[in-house]
Amino acid sequence: MIPWKILVVDDEEGIHGITRMIFRGYEFEQRPIELISAKSGGEARAKLAEHSDIALALLDVVMESDDEGLQLVEYIRHQLHNRDIRVILRTGHPGYAPESKVIVNYDINDYLSKAELSASRLLTSVVVALRSFRDIKNARLQASHDSLSGPDDQRLITITQQLKQQVRPLLKQSQRLQQMNLNPVANDLAVGLHAQHQRLHNSMTMLNINDSAAPTETLALTSLMDEILHTFLPQSRRDGWLLDYQLDKALPAEIHANPTAIRQLLISAIELAILQANGADLTLSLQPAQSGQLRIKVSLNDGQPVFPSCHWSECLQNHLQLLCQQMQGRLSEQDESGAIHCQIQP
Repeated sequence: MIPWKILVVDDEEGIHGITRMIFRGYEFEQRPIELISAKSGGEARAKLAEHSDIALALLDVVMESDDEGLQLVEYIRHQLHNRDIRVILRTGHPGYAPESKVIVNYDINDYLSKAELSASRLLTSVVVALRSFRDIKNARLQASHDSLSGPDDQRLITITQQLKQQVRPLLKQSQRLQQMNLNPVANDLAVGLHAQHQRLHNSMTMLNINDSAAPTETLALTSLMDEILHTFLPQSRRDGWLLDYQLDKALPAEIHANPTAIRQLLISAIELAILQANGADLTLSLQPAQSGQLRIKVSLNDGQPVFPSCHWSECLQNHLQLLCQQMQGRLSEQDESGAIHCQIQP
């Protein structure tokens, strides 16, 4: 099962040891707890960049400075723009950060004094925080479902089904064109036409995702990645950026997965990355994760991410969330480098 990630930030090694002891073997809703340790504010920032799916941060207040923990809260909320992660402050020096002042002025979820802190009190606070984090994620997921619901929902689904029926033969025809002995110019046009058809078809599936269990197939990872790259080749040539992929050496040559769902997920993740890349090169990487899961990442090779707030960007994010849920995984929040992280069960 995917663990709940908790970031523990404290400059005292003893606090880390006690926290590990309290949560050793502990589960919440049949999911284990994974503790991520940091002993300074700088190390905590690095861990937040590395793990974009942290559910809860347990922060000491006094570390490198008297208010390092409070600075971390500001960094999480206003620089990372992460409103979902739950934050609990733990302090052995309440005089440096009085509880009433901190709760009023900072976006935290609980305030604990180390002097009065027991194992049961910490467990209670953590469970409440994790339950809150779970509810926030579920509410977002439900909102993405609801965005496709309304009085005209059936009409929209009917139109989408008709469009998909019309596009399907076009995909087949464009694929056949590539198999013909065409001159180079005509072949380039056929390749570009097929790529656009694939992206159009993927966009239409966003209006009507089939949640029923679909049969899995054996997919060669290299062939799948080559196919996805060719889907975006016409645009990358036209706009002057590159898309490459990396497969971790620990991955098997083949995976068993729903071919439609994994293609939709990869295409949608790249579509979202293109929106925020501002012409920068992109890399699609696949790595093995725990319990046989597959970790997918689309990252910018250079440049600063745009993080567009357009409606199309929101639709793509919602679509990725639904696909990850369908494949028993999750979409992590984008990190400050603009990378998109997905984890699925193939």
